[in-house]
Amino acid sequence: MKKAKRSILLLTVLLIAAMGSANVFTNPPFTVDDLLVLEGQQLAKNAQLQNTRFSQQKQAFVLADNATSGNAHLGPLSTKFPFNEALPSWNGWAPPDGGWIVWMRVGNDNGWTPWFEAGSWGAVSDDATTRVAQFPQGIYDTDSLLLKDPMQYVEFRIELQRKDPASPSPEVRLVALSYSNTLGDRALWERYARTRTPQSPKLDARKTTFTLPMEFRSQVVPNPQWIGRICAPASLAMAASAFGVKLPTEQFAGEVYDPVSDLFGVWHRMVQGGAQHGLRGYITRIRSWEVLRQEVEKGHAVCASIRFRFGEIPHPPRIYAKRGTQGHLVAIVGLGPKGTILVHDSASKDWGRFNEWTQEQLQKAWFDKGGVAIVFTGTAR
Repeated sequence: MKKAKRSILLLTVLLIAAMGSANVFTNPPFTVDDLLVLEGQQLAKNAQLQNTRFSQQKQAFVLADNATSGNAHLGPLSTKFPFNEALPSWNGWAPPDGGWIVWMRVGNDNGWTPWFEAGSWGAVSDDATTRVAQFPQGIYDTDSLLLKDPMQYVEFRIELQRKDPASPSPEVRLVALSYSNTLGDRALWERYARTRTPQSPKLDARKTTFTLPMEFRSQVVPNPQWIGRICAPASLAMAASAFGVKLPTEQFAGEVYDPVSDLFGVWHRMVQGGAQHGLRGYITRIRSWEVLRQEVEKGHAVCASIRFRFGEIPHPPRIYAKRGTQGHLVAIVGLGPKGTILVHDSASKDWGRFNEWTQEQLQKAWFDKGGVAIVFTGTAR
């Protein structure tokens, strides 16, 4: 009887896990990716401040003395190349009665999009009723910017808030933008990405297993309404544990949950969920095993957004023997011999530990579905 109940619970987790983080991305030929990160003095020098200041001690934007609200305007910033996809993220800390809203717009020589809300964190007067912003140039859906025409400039406006001037100020210490050109521009690819290939000879030649000190977490938690919905905070909890931040999965889930979208897997909220507890991280795109190898061997924790149809991947890990997933987040825990990748997968409390994927399998599920990665590099400076 216990075995039957466990099987039913596992089936429920697997079926509902398909409704995790939204990911519509693919990997067209000649795709180019890059990452813009502003922190420290780079963050300060690109800012125009109103009722805020840059704290040299905290290396972060904070509210000015006696101010309950203020903003930091970043940009205009130029990217290395025109982009048609972008994923923003940020790091900071919010007190119980404070937080911030991030506004964003992008442009090219023909003009700018309207300002749109990219996300929020903490206790703020956020009146949003939807996380989807549509405009003539494209759409921002929850955490992902998709454009009809490529853009090459970006601006951010961060509105910091607190209830009382005597309360601690919220702090924003890093702003990042992962941007991509997926329009098949071969000349652009030859200039920026020609040497980036999925193959990694060093990964293939590995003779021993390398793992991070990462705890396994399952989506099976005491709250039955969360089971199968919290692959993102479970992956966050696993990644955070690699740096000594060992908090309950349910705590992360409660903190990153967005009531407007009714989602636990908003990507920038995942990043900020770690940052709230002292981690440094960002969203990026990984489509090369050499890049992944370097990240893991530096001790960085990588969470991968995967998606695949049943039958698309031959001989997948046991969890997926009879089904695929419409969208799921897993934590990469290490590298195995002869080029395999070891993954902690919260979808099964019985079979989720140290799943071994081949490069061919994970490339189809991850690189070819956009290569979206949440990377935590360690604790904040």
